[in-house]
Amino acid sequence: MAGVVNVPKENKDRVLARRWMEPREDAVLRDVPIVILQGVRFWGGIAVGVAIKWPLVVGDGALLLLWLRDGGLRLLLVPFLLLVTAPLVTAAYLLTVRPPTGGRLGDRLRGPLTAAAAFLGHLVLVAGGLAAIIWLGAAYFDRNPVLAFVAIPVCLYGVARGVAFLWFAVPAVSRHMFRTVEIHQALPALITVVVAWELALQDVLFPLARWPGVPVLLPLGGATATTLIAAIELWRLFARHGVRFRVLTRTPSRF
Repeated sequence: MAGVVNVPKENKDRVLARRWMEPREDAVLRDVPIVILQGVRFWGGIAVGVAIKWPLVVGDGALLLLWLRDGGLRLLLVPFLLLVTAPLVTAAYLLTVRPPTGGRLGDRLRGPLTAAAAFLGHLVLVAGGLAAIIWLGAAYFDRNPVLAFVAIPVCLYGVARGVAFLWFAVPAVSRHMFRTVEIHQALPALITVVVAWELALQDVLFPLARWPGVPVLLPLGGATATTLIAAIELWRLFARHGVRFRVLTRTPSRF
């Protein structure tokens, strides 16, 4: 039919990630420098934390493999740290701030709780699906191959859906930290700084690999970079938008 344009259907996981992980529009400040800082704050700190050991591995194949394994394990650790750290930091913050000047606190918590539950649920879906595939393959592949061939594709589908959702959710989490921006604009930066220092101290006190001759303070570079970027973001929130750290105002857009 003339005049009809076929519009490609939007990815379902992208739609779900946007619905559950993106904050309300009135909670997002339309400030380009802050948007840039929010992106750099999370990924820049992780990149520095991983890349800071690069000069130590150049020209050494064994150390290069160690560096890749160590970086990969640390990246896998980040989602679990976020799920533990974000609620703790938020709870500690709410104990120190003044009461909101308007609205109910429960209205502010609904979005962050939804985002954290969706993220955790899909992490469990991925981990549970992979565990089920391994168990089915080991327990039933020889004794009952029909069951294995039927159940394993179902588990693979669940894993694929979970991975796809997390893929689209991570950018929103990196900027808004499970929609805690709906509680206060400063919370995502604060959570990111705490996670960065947790990763740095883990690397110093409980390293995932045995690094020969690495200075003790070297892993702190990523956390230091994250802290500096977050400090610039918080300064701009205060100087440009009048954000006061310990005050919960009436609407998120006016923090």
